[in-house]
Amino acid sequence: MIRVTRNLDIRQPTNLRSKPMSHPTAIDAAVLAGYPARYFAAWSQRDIEVALELFTPRLSWIDPSLPAEMTSRTEAQGFFEAAWQGFPDLAFVAVGEPLVDAETGRVAHEWRMIGTHTGEGFPPGVPPTGKPFDVAGTDVWQVDADGRALSVRAYYDVSTLLRQLGLA
Repeated sequence: MIRVTRNLDIRQPTNLRSKPMSHPTAIDAAVLAGYPARYFAAWSQRDIEVALELFTPRLSWIDPSLPAEMTSRTEAQGFFEAAWQGFPDLAFVAVGEPLVDAETGRVAHEWRMIGTHTGEGFPPGVPPTGKPFDVAGTDVWQVDADGRALSVRAYYDVSTLLRQLGLA
């Protein structure tokens, strides 16, 4: 027999409830300010283990060149590897200094993405055009206390990239 007691909290325990990604607070400003340089370097080093350590296992990465949000390191790995294959000389050049909001754990940095489309892999199914590109953009990261990104929001004009590659 089941006995019902008043004021019984039948909700899932707090530590087991699914939660949206939290907004960390009061992250060390130096950790935040250093994040973009680590991110840009990871793209240049082409070491997938180093690159993936920049992210929490569960993440939110939105890039205008992709059809959907990436939410895992596995998806991030696929993105890095396809980009490195399609653009073997891909590099990010920082523009100015990062903008840091230590209270919310967010940092933004403007960049130039440069390279040459000499490999296959990205964009998917497109043969290499051999054309160089130089596209301006900005990324906004939300970083946890361990210096890993919870989220990435990339802002750039994909049509500019496609035009420079001769694909639009």
